[in-house]
Amino acid sequence: MISVREALQLVCDATSVLGAERLMLPGALGRVAAEDVVSGRAVPAAPNSAMDGYAVRHADVARAPARLRIVAVEPAGLVVSEAVTAGTAVKLFTGSVVPDGADTVVRREDTEERDGEVVVQVAPARGANIRGTGEDIRPGQVVVAAGSVLGPADLGVLASVGRATVGVHQRPRVVILATGSELVEVDEAPGPGQVVNSNAYTLAAAVREAGGEPIVLPIVRDQPHVIREALATALRADVLLTSGGVSVGDLDFVKEELAAVGVERLFWKVAQKPGKPLVFGRHAHGLVFGLPGNAVSALVCFYVYVRPALRRLQGHRRLHLPVVEATLVAAVRKTAGLTEFLRVRLDDGADGPVATALPSQSSGVLTSLGGGASLLVAPAERSELAAGVRYPVIVLSEATLARAAPSL
Repeated sequence: MISVREALQLVCDATSVLGAERLMLPGALGRVAAEDVVSGRAVPAAPNSAMDGYAVRHADVARAPARLRIVAVEPAGLVVSEAVTAGTAVKLFTGSVVPDGADTVVRREDTEERDGEVVVQVAPARGANIRGTGEDIRPGQVVVAAGSVLGPADLGVLASVGRATVGVHQRPRVVILATGSELVEVDEAPGPGQVVNSNAYTLAAAVREAGGEPIVLPIVRDQPHVIREALATALRADVLLTSGGVSVGDLDFVKEELAAVGVERLFWKVAQKPGKPLVFGRHAHGLVFGLPGNAVSALVCFYVYVRPALRRLQGHRRLHLPVVEATLVAAVRKTAGLTEFLRVRLDDGADGPVATALPSQSSGVLTSLGGGASLLVAPAERSELAAGVRYPVIVLSEATLARAAPSL
């Protein structure tokens, strides 16, 4: 049995980044750039006005008030031929190209226009309200670096330099295979001793949230030859997640059948709770995680181990969920020798986040992971966690850190 830290290191070391594909910009949000994108143009391409106003020579408006004759009007998108000369101005709008001869733009709010003339009432600084050529982007500039996660601004930048497509790392295809003769599909009424295959839905949602493409296979019964056939098919994916059959019961066949289809086992059993009987391995085409069948154990193992692997496959550099330090409200007993992931509720306290352990820590109570729950990481060497002490807490959902009211 290995430690959580050792298991995480093995997972990360065994995971490499997937290849690239080219996407149109609308489909690239949140993906990781697989290439440096270099601009072939300046943005803006020419000096333009930062606001509605008048293009002038600073020498004519250094002292206010100053009266100038309007020789042209230039809406954004058009370029007038008239140049600004002594005693003249060109009326501009936000984004209008600054005409020849002008070196300053006067805000409309600082002027009064009448009878073809404009009276400048406030003297501006030289060069005021002009966006220079290449102020945002210079020719030859790397506007998106390989490894960047593409956000809305990045897509806008790519559009501004004329790139309609971008190379990004592929999303991993993740096959989900639930095993267990007691399982039934969601639209079936469970009979005596049967349970709905909820893990398939939980894991598929978690995979999608992590950026992967889930592929859910039909339930596989607890029969070695049936499991072996299903595994052989499932190994064509980048990642295989099995659920159940990895412990020490008489009907836990998944570990042995993974070996039978050529999966190299890198570890089995981690000194943690929940999720001790986790299996991790690799094969010629990808990675395999043998998750426990208990609903909470499967999802906790996903958050701690599978999610970082899926993110690395996509080219992410920040693999892990955010962690905050929170003060434990009440003392909690735990199993010594195991790193324990306690389900807690995070609240705001006077001196920062506070964590309250949820009433049930059973590995079968999936509701304890809903509603914005987080995971307090309890050190393996402790048998009791003292109240009033700060512990690391893994934040599972960004909604947990969201605020109902602005904190500005």
